[in-house]
Amino acid sequence: MSDKNNNRKLTRREMREAAFFLLYQTELTDGGKEALAEITANCVEAFGMLLNSAAVKLAEGVLDNKDALDLIITKYSPVRKVERIPKVNVTIMRMGLYEMDFMPEIPDKVAMNEAIELSKDYAQEADSKLISGLLGAYYKDKYNEQ
Repeated sequence: MSDKNNNRKLTRREMREAAFFLLYQTELTDGGKEALAEITANCVEAFGMLLNSAAVKLAEGVLDNKDALDLIITKYSPVRKVERIPKVNVTIMRMGLYEMDFMPEIPDKVAMNEAIELSKDYAQEADSKLISGLLGAYYKDKYNEQ
């Protein structure tokens, strides 16, 4: 994926939002990583969505590590199974956890804050609190173990 489909450099927040849209579309279609290229092309064509290679790379990373991320969500959400968590919420949680665990160049608190900001824009208020709580509990345990 080239960055030629936009005329300006995306901010990190815009990149995350684009990755969120791609991941959410894969959730809605149950397409997985195999469908990501087609979903990406459709989003650009149908919605004029601005993307860059970093957004696609983030989406690919989340999809590549979906099972590991879901195990974390399961551990920190003992009341609700991943399948019962709204797709918007689980998509945001996966992205935040992926950045925390697989992208060392991004401070964990930044990853958490960005996930919470996405949840404020796209999830219900109560869901935003759930996402914040889950990521916060994971962060606390992660650093208490080290």
